[in-house]
Amino acid sequence: MQGYTQAELASKVGLTCKEINNYELGYVLIPIKKSYAIAEELSVSVADLLPEPVEVRKDNYCEDEDEEILYLIGIYGRIQDQELRKAIRPLIRSVYVSEKISQEEAKIEVAKNLIKEGVSVDIIAQATGLSTYEYVDTEKEICTDSIYCKIGQRIKEWRLIRRYTQKDLVDKVNLTLKEIHDYEKGYTDVRLDKLYEIAEVLSVNIKALLPKIIKEENKLLSFINEYRKTEDQESRDILDALVQFLSEDMQTGKEKIKKAEKIRVAKNLVKVGVTVDIILRTTGLAADELDAS
Repeated sequence: MQGYTQAELASKVGLTCKEINNYELGYVLIPIKKSYAIAEELSVSVADLLPEPVEVRKDNYCEDEDEEILYLIGIYGRIQDQELRKAIRPLIRSVYVSEKISQEEAKIEVAKNLIKEGVSVDIIAQATGLSTYEYVDTEKEICTDSIYCKIGQRIKEWRLIRRYTQKDLVDKVNLTLKEIHDYEKGYTDVRLDKLYEIAEVLSVNIKALLPKIIKEENKLLSFINEYRKTEDQESRDILDALVQFLSEDMQTGKEKIKKAEKIRVAKNLVKVGVTVDIILRTTGLAADELDAS
């Protein structure tokens, strides 16, 4: 404990005594950015300032995941060392999120091309599940190191893990598509009460949406460091194969994931009556790839 008076704390974080008093009494919500400033001054995690979070479910990965995810989950199940399992789990999530982001990038690319071809936003929504905010070029300049941007990135990652579109999330937390889009991009501050609602809908502890103040280690580097500590030869052999997979196969896998997603979108476009010529131009697929799908 720092033993600050309200006046001392207020002066250190650029607030008034009345604001500090109102925060402490719960009369007004503390803005996220101010929460981080107060936490840093008190030498605690921002999560330590929050009420107890909602109960959360364990991460579950659906049965139809692509082979890269299944490969990682298979390795996870074979490792007995609890410390190594702990090191691998964030990697599984990271690869899973990377897959979902690749799928979204493919859909955004196709959606932008469809707009150029004069296809209606309603048809694009049916084929891709995207809102117009996700693919119309109205991007603002933002600081990617800002708290807002990091929180938005985590909201997006967990939304993709839970297989929600932005519209799905909007319907569950009573927000607009623009609000969700702006949160994920880091354009605006997320109110703490809304962040709790979003965390509950995404079935995660609110701490999962709040970045740490310190810079996080690169997940792969952290993993390799853990892997090098083990004396168990079987674990080393398993992890050696995993490190090779991560270092050599991920880019190839990313392109494969994007193509598979474009094929899915192409199928949807066929169903809503878009011509084959437009589908081929906007997806970049060859005619035989479309026929094979």
